[in-house]
Amino acid sequence: FISVNSQTPTLSLIPVTTRKSTFVMCVIEDFYPMDYYFPIRWKVNDIISQTEPVLEYKLNDEGLYTAQNLYKVSSETWNANTNYTCEVTHQGKTIIEKKNFKSSNGKSSNDGLKPSVVIYTPDSIDTDRVSLVCEVTSPKLGNVYIMWKVGEEPYIKGSTSTPIHQRDSTSVLSILTISKQEYENTGVVIYTPDSIDTDRVSLVCEVTSPKLGNVYIMWKVGEQPYIKGSTSTPIHQRDSTSVLSILTISKQEYEKYNTITCSVIHANVNNRRNPLQVSTSQRKQPEFPCD
Repeated sequence: FISVNSQTPTLSLIPVTTRKSTFVMCVIEDFYPMDYYFPIRWKVNDIISQTEPVLEYKLNDEGLYTAQNLYKVSSETWNANTNYTCEVTHQGKTIIEKKNFKSSNGKSSNDGLKPSVVIYTPDSIDTDRVSLVCEVTSPKLGNVYIMWKVGEEPYIKGSTSTPIHQRDSTSVLSILTISKQEYENTGVVIYTPDSIDTDRVSLVCEVTSPKLGNVYIMWKVGEQPYIKGSTSTPIHQRDSTSVLSILTISKQEYEKYNTITCSVIHANVNNRRNPLQVSTSQRKQPEFPCD
């Protein structure tokens, strides 16, 4: 039994981007006791946009709780100069965290010259073949080598365009055409932060399928035992359903262990002894993988 005094939570705001959506995640760390009614108020440019309870808590070895909440952001709002505020009331005290993820020129503060990689997927599928587009963009884009990976198959090359020059950037497109059956298989993707400017690092594992049942998601950091992250409620899109699992670890752990694995078992997988797995490596790759 651990004796714990009342402790006010610490809030952090972290951007979370998946293939189809953008979220701002409010991480509520190291608080006690757990309030059964624990409302989170989201504000956009100081106007209340959403109020909802925390859905999942996590207890650490020190007897303190951590919780997380996702706020979905529209593309118009995300691309604008927007202030996001997370407000939490704990034991009668209101804690506020505000952040703007864009600099004054409208670009992300950590963009710099690092290429951005975006995959565009079709809104609907009415043929037996599906084309995916991977766009690599940078203010100063040199020669790039773009490879695709479908599930656990080896990397393959798509059809790459000539450079497309804009006023302030250059883009290259790679197009991959696969069968509808290949595309509709469940996808598991890990999203890692572009840069680390805090002592904590959040990784996001996105599980997506047109017919997603109940999923059980576990994380493995290096060779340590599997652990559970914080899992979101299902996110329903027009042609698919996704679930996000968020793992928050220390910056030291993230930089120490070369491989972090997300492992998924769900109702649509027949062989539960061989779960779907995807890993991320800290080693720098000489190519842009479009998974």
